[in-house]
Amino acid sequence: MPRSRKSRNGRGNTRNFVQRLGFLTFFLAIGHPFLSAAGARTGFCFSFSAHSADYRGDFRDARILWHFEKAFEFPRLARGYGLAVSLGAKMDNGSWDVSYLRSMPAAVLYGGASAATVFQALEVNGRSFLLRRSAVHPYFLGGICLPVLHVSRGSQYQGRSQDATYLGGGLNVGAGLSIDIGPSIVLNAGAAGRFLWFLYAFGGGKGRDINYLTDGPAGPRLGRPIRTTSLVLSVGLGFIL
Repeated sequence: MPRSRKSRNGRGNTRNFVQRLGFLTFFLAIGHPFLSAAGARTGFCFSFSAHSADYRGDFRDARILWHFEKAFEFPRLARGYGLAVSLGAKMDNGSWDVSYLRSMPAAVLYGGASAATVFQALEVNGRSFLLRRSAVHPYFLGGICLPVLHVSRGSQYQGRSQDATYLGGGLNVGAGLSIDIGPSIVLNAGAAGRFLWFLYAFGGGKGRDINYLTDGPAGPRLGRPIRTTSLVLSVGLGFIL
């Protein structure tokens, strides 16, 4: 029980911090005495952002999948809040970045118990600006994602509980605004659909292809990856180096 309360308190603190950081970023931007009429300069940039994401598809309901004596818990995930850091470059017609993001969505296992979870991802995204000679750039976003989901005590192997880790791939598609609030500062705010496929499960012994896991110890094969879609909302600041 103390572990469960600690997990919930940690997620609550993360959510509050991310929400405050997002509001602070937004108000710092709109409170800036001027927008850069000529636009921010181009070049390599560093950025940080706050984001929230929900989880649909296979993560709407908890389930257990099996591989002979090994069982994997796939929890029901609620909306998660997190942070991301990025390195990339801004150009006249768009931008690109490589990002690492981390969040702690609330999770419920098949039996109703809560579980500590950590979602991490490495993303490569590109933005194409619709307006080039402006301080405000509406953009379309496209990218790829390499997600990792860690579930505490999410697997059973030889009668023992162990942590589970799920690996996969995904695509990002979205839109938003990139606003030049100074010659070297950019505000980015947007929404994106994240389409994820989890392909491999690890948790005691060898890793397993999720396609070959079964619904029950002697049930039929799943025959596909674990799929989820997320609506991701983000706001952040970029600093051109």
